[in-house]
Amino acid sequence: MIKILNIITRLNIGGASIHVVEISQMFTSENYTSTVLYGDVEANESDMLYLAKEYSFPMINIPTMGRSINLWQDLKLIPKVYRIIRRIQPEIVHTHTAKAGLVGRIAARMAGVPVILHTFHGNNFRGYFGRLMSWISVQLERMLAGISTRIIAISEQQKEELLRFKICKPDKLRVIHLGFEFGKISYDESHQGLVKANFGIAPQHKLVGFVGRLTQIKNPWLFIKIAQMVLKTRDDVVFAFVGDGELADALKDEVMSLGLQQRIIFTGFVKDLKPLYADMDALLLTSINEGTPVAIIEAMANRVPVLATRVGGVPNLVADGESGWLFDTDDAEGFAQTLLKVLDDANDYSAVTHKAWEDISARYSANRLKTELEELFSELGL
Repeated sequence: MIKILNIITRLNIGGASIHVVEISQMFTSENYTSTVLYGDVEANESDMLYLAKEYSFPMINIPTMGRSINLWQDLKLIPKVYRIIRRIQPEIVHTHTAKAGLVGRIAARMAGVPVILHTFHGNNFRGYFGRLMSWISVQLERMLAGISTRIIAISEQQKEELLRFKICKPDKLRVIHLGFEFGKISYDESHQGLVKANFGIAPQHKLVGFVGRLTQIKNPWLFIKIAQMVLKTRDDVVFAFVGDGELADALKDEVMSLGLQQRIIFTGFVKDLKPLYADMDALLLTSINEGTPVAIIEAMANRVPVLATRVGGVPNLVADGESGWLFDTDDAEGFAQTLLKVLDDANDYSAVTHKAWEDISARYSANRLKTELEELFSELGL
């Protein structure tokens, strides 16, 4: 029996949380036991604890292991996590996200854990902190890579970035894509029309979505700019922010000041996204940095056209002009013009959405993810 401890800073809304929950359930069987150690979300964040509670693996909460940086509190986390590791005695400690990676890997090394893994779901090397904090982040990750058995990147682009910043040597780095049970995230006919009816959107009107946290790194201001441009040409389109975050109030104020509150709506956090994708005519991803955005995979699984910024692991998901469209992070005009074409006649682009589905169904299945992780465990002597 191989015991695995997955450690994540917090189970906030996002791909990292989904991944941790899915692999923990995946490795709860006669050959494996999995435990999840996690911190609390911030006051302005929704969490995905509900998703984990659908499964049977044990969970341990340390409230102070959240996103906020507090040097004294963070240092005190290390002995707490060390004691938990000594009690569980896992063969594998697998950390996810920055603070969990710092605290968890140090504690695992102190406890003599045989295999220490860390998955990068994104990074803080640029576009997140100021120059000094970004530099410190790089130095810490280099040090932590030295005590890790393997570093996992979730995309080829991310692997290249980790090597460019010299986080670790190539032989310590492995690319393992995320994996999904597509049946769980794909809508059926019963979901169609529910979201438009709930938000008072006419059935014939188009719905364009932004799905994700309302934070600076996701660049939601660009979504508003694109909406402004499109709405100058068409008045039958509704743009929806789906999610919450610290920028929610500021974004709502901006929409109000533009007089677009009937055309740009805020749904808040949505637990079940299938009805949303059933009614969505296009997904826009406007981030300035990404790992492997789950929203794109969900949209592609539901044959929703994807328009996205050319950042991080996005080009590994979206082949420009073939399975979606890519733009620079400041190209609101390019986004708007392409979106207008897609909205004019979605049937013209059915080959694009079909190609997107073919690509992700082959590369991002749950079975493939489990196989690759088991191969890694075997390679490391487990």
